[in-house]
Amino acid sequence: MNYLPHLIALVIGCIVLWIIKRKYKKISNSELIMVFILFVILIAIFTELGMDLIKRLISFIQV
Repeated sequence: MNYLPHLIALVIGCIVLWIIKRKYKKISNSELIMVFILFVILIAIFTELGMDLIKRLISFIQV
């Protein structure tokens, strides 16, 4: 499986969060950590493994 696009998205997300932290000094580190965790979850959902898990969950609920 090719995870390079997902890793690139994570790196770009880190850079964007770092730029936001530099520009807006009042943002706390805990807020940035929460945003990063949500970002990682969002990227993980759109991998092939995450999509398969969601499909299984939906099929389990429908039965």
